[in-house]
Amino acid sequence: MIAGMSADTTTSSQLPGEDGPLPMRRGGAPITDDEALGVARRLARVQVAHGRRLTSLSAPTELPAPDTRIQSAHRLPARLLMRVRAKAEMEGRTVTSVIEDALREYADSVPGSRLRAIPPRRVPKAIEVDLATGERVTADD
Repeated sequence: MIAGMSADTTTSSQLPGEDGPLPMRRGGAPITDDEALGVARRLARVQVAHGRRLTSLSAPTELPAPDTRIQSAHRLPARLLMRVRAKAEMEGRTVTSVIEDALREYADSVPGSRLRAIPPRRVPKAIEVDLATGERVTADD
């Protein structure tokens, strides 16, 4: 249940997004927990109406704990996924951690935002200097 709401309020009143898609509010506040729960309830009802049996996406009465994990399948461009796997391996990460970071960044941003990767700061190349003369003693420039 969402903090500050009673069990009766959560189950009997409609939350934002429960009766239809949320209106776009470009540059407005990020999605709230109430909106996420309302949309999840509506989408679960749509799935059931189409004959789907739901398990992890059954109509929720409350948001799951932040550390609750579910499996999810999405169609992604094969070449993109290969590049993501290679980069994640290079960085000692999992593809799941990369996707989770990207999804969290997206969910926490204001509607209409575009996400951009921030490259790491470049570490300046070490230069050895002879302290007696002040001259550079490295061979590679």
